[in-house]
Amino acid sequence: AHETWGVAEMHMTVISAREDLIAWYERRGYRRTGKMTPFPYGDERFGIPQRDDLQFELLVKPLAQPAR
Repeated sequence: AHETWGVAEMHMTVISAREDLIAWYERRGYRRTGKMTPFPYGDERFGIPQRDDLQFELLVKPLAQPAR
């Protein structure tokens, strides 16, 4: 990805309440940024939420640079 698209890191958003899922991604090199964005309540593409305190947290993972 670094060479093809010229990017140095991967970005992903995860529902912040999913601590188990976030821990799984952390074991794979992602780190929590603390940057939160609101959950899109009312947008059925994201399902029907069962709680009213949801938000997304940005996770970031550095990508390996090609050897030179």
